[in-house]
Amino acid sequence: MLRLFLLVASTALVAAPAQANMMQQIIVGKCSSAMQADFQKSGKTPPAGMVNDTCSCVADGMLKKGQSLDQAKTTCVKQSTAKYNL
Repeated sequence: MLRLFLLVASTALVAAPAQANMMQQIIVGKCSSAMQADFQKSGKTPPAGMVNDTCSCVADGMLKKGQSLDQAKTTCVKQSTAKYNL
């Protein structure tokens, strides 16, 4: 019985980081698509690295800091705007 418990517990510990990584990738992917579409609509090209920086920030804010999408987006857009002088 103890072996079964240890097996299940160790499997859960391994699955948690993999699931967090998958969530990170999903958030960054959706965010990147939305940002690219916004830039395309405005007829502008984002500076190199800006989309990835901003979207990684949003994912970190949501997954690691517990921010809502709107909170993370507001914070990260401000940071990227300052960083890329926009």
